[in-house]
Amino acid sequence: MRAVKSRILTTAVATMLGVGTIAAGTTGAYAYDYGMDPRANGNPIRDITERPAGISDIPLIGDWLTSTGSSDASASSGFITSARPQEGDPRYPDGKAHLPKAQIDMNPEVLARLERFANVDGERIRQINAYSPSMERWIPLVWIVPEDTSTPRPTLYALGGADGGLGYDNWINNTDMVELMSSNNVNVILPMLGSYSYYADWVEENDSLGGKQQWETFLTHELPEPLEAAIGGDGQRSLIGMSMSGGSVVNIASHQPNFYSSVAALSGCAETNSWIGRRGIAATVYNGNATPTQIFGEVDSDYSRYNDPVINAHRLADQDNLYVFAASGVWSEIDVEGENAPTDEDGLKDRLTAGFRIEALSNTCTHNLKAATDYHGIDTIHYDFRPTGTHAWDYWNEALHRFFPLMMQGFGLDGGPIPDYNDTGLDQSTLSSTLSSGSSLAGAAGALEGSSPSAGTGSSTREFIAGSSALDSLSSATGSVYED
Repeated sequence: MRAVKSRILTTAVATMLGVGTIAAGTTGAYAYDYGMDPRANGNPIRDITERPAGISDIPLIGDWLTSTGSSDASASSGFITSARPQEGDPRYPDGKAHLPKAQIDMNPEVLARLERFANVDGERIRQINAYSPSMERWIPLVWIVPEDTSTPRPTLYALGGADGGLGYDNWINNTDMVELMSSNNVNVILPMLGSYSYYADWVEENDSLGGKQQWETFLTHELPEPLEAAIGGDGQRSLIGMSMSGGSVVNIASHQPNFYSSVAALSGCAETNSWIGRRGIAATVYNGNATPTQIFGEVDSDYSRYNDPVINAHRLADQDNLYVFAASGVWSEIDVEGENAPTDEDGLKDRLTAGFRIEALSNTCTHNLKAATDYHGIDTIHYDFRPTGTHAWDYWNEALHRFFPLMMQGFGLDGGPIPDYNDTGLDQSTLSSTLSSGSSLAGAAGALEGSSPSAGTGSSTREFIAGSSALDSLSSATGSVYED
């Protein structure tokens, strides 16, 4: 069962020298949280108040673009962009083999915010710190420990949404990942401080996000080897991302196929050089005081095209066990009665409006990716288009279980068959209870229209559970409770 329910959120986003060393026993002699107090238990992205200037002063359309989370002018240019592939990384033409590895501290001073948001207890869920040479700072990692550590185990790297997992909305609190992976003896590593980063190597620094952003270098070169040596990894690894990081993991797979033996992309947008891709990026990183050009450079530049998996779709033919999930945006019972369902009218409105728009965007991007891989005759990718589903954690938990057999297959282990979908997203006992209590989609629809549910619907206001994340983000003007 999931350890902790998400709690009420305020108005918010739509939302690494040779072989690495192990600095065991080091205690807080460094600023591993980019200068923030380790005792602070708040989400550090709440301190980001500046936003990029751009086209917000243009009447009507400028206000509209800003209200949906972006005022970056570059996100609205280039309706027709280049589809010319870019094979090599123009920033690292000689590769990264010469770059140093991360240093690992297995016993850091635990961040209070990780005790609060990620249930770090020093036993089943622990904190590790890794020093990233490329980003020149320590990165906290949350480690879900396997039940049996007597022999080396494989490792799943789980990336967060727009807030980088630094709030309640993360894999630990909103899915069965802890129990599923620990009981099956898989290490899980959740990198922190990746808020609004797209887990990419940026062309520019960003002071609001801690300076240099070189996340792909960290995840594919600096971190895995020394970390897995420290935690008892067996050298096999998998990668999963959702919402903001859903497109990022496909990008990493296109750059280094089979560095991860399996990859899962949930509700993301694997486009960076298109108009729709740039709009989604802008709407997210706006909240981190950033723009798409700071990450990927100008539209149609070599670096922008290098980071667009649709343009470079042919490279995905070499990635085994690639699972790509997107729902339709159309809501179902799970949005009303699921474990992470919102329980007040504002939350429900958000789920059925913002949750629809964001997932519909993800669905469009994912179909674009499938069209590109189909064009190249690639039939080994496991596309999973769910007929219903908003941009929400209950659907991602279901997708996690559907990816699990492919992940285990990548590790050379038996993960059983891929489970079937439950059309409602609910088990039968929950569904029967829901129907007998008088709750219904009709009552939810009434709430969506702003009317009060009729007596006997069983929809009294409970503590709000913000169980959704967002690729996109909504400003305070919309009253959104969505946050990745």
